[in-house]
Amino acid sequence: MIRLANSTVLIVEDNNSLRETLYDILSIHHKVYKAESGTTALETLETLTPDLILLDIMLPFPLDGFSILRILKNEPKLSSIPVILISALSSEQKISEGLEMGANDYIVKPFVMNELLLKTRNLIAIRQKMKQHFENDTMLKIATDTIGDFESDFKRKFESIAENMIENSDNTIPSIAEKMSMSISTLERWTKKIYGMTPKKFILNIKIIKAEILLRQNMGSVKDVAYTMGFNSVPYFCLCFRKKYGNSPKSFTSYPEKIHCHISSEIKKTFSWLDDFIT
Repeated sequence: MIRLANSTVLIVEDNNSLRETLYDILSIHHKVYKAESGTTALETLETLTPDLILLDIMLPFPLDGFSILRILKNEPKLSSIPVILISALSSEQKISEGLEMGANDYIVKPFVMNELLLKTRNLIAIRQKMKQHFENDTMLKIATDTIGDFESDFKRKFESIAENMIENSDNTIPSIAEKMSMSISTLERWTKKIYGMTPKKFILNIKIIKAEILLRQNMGSVKDVAYTMGFNSVPYFCLCFRKKYGNSPKSFTSYPEKIHCHISSEIKKTFSWLDDFIT
């Protein structure tokens, strides 16, 4: 197999033996990084943007593979990274769930190593071709850089303001626009451009994501979590939750209790909304 130039792979696997085996084999073709838990993976992604992530589903709490995948697909700078899920869970429901959440492929243990290598190579090759296409277009790159500077500033300020109002139902879109020093129409135009959704939808989406993690870790009843996230109506919370995940909030409450773990200050800053769920 041809080594892809400067390609990087992040392996997120809690089984030491399998993780080291994957590392030894993939290192022949790629620069490989390892993480034994979801927490370590996020710390690594703070400074690394790999060309591919191999992600085990059954990671230790507080962040299992599905939780990590959901974080990746909701973080703009990481959402485009191809993800191959690895798991012993072979049910069609689990496979469909992973693919619907944005995974590029799903491999069931035990798997044929050559098959994994081929899928890894193909996904990385596609990603590198896309990167090369944009890098070769100088004019597009200049325009993208100019817009990118504004988008970076916008995202940093908007997400900071939105984060501070997630659990406060009294805050309004006009108040965000005022803090952003722009009109409501301008605010909505840029959030639709960057996130593909309105400011209201963005905040609601983050609320539901945070609520799902709280429920997974049994950190309160459905009613408690709804009020914690700033919902005044539990039925409306349940409706929004079911619309996003296809199941009721109650179905997410049969998980082990919260596990305490250490997360660095840097990663808390990057993924600040995780602070409420992990100690």
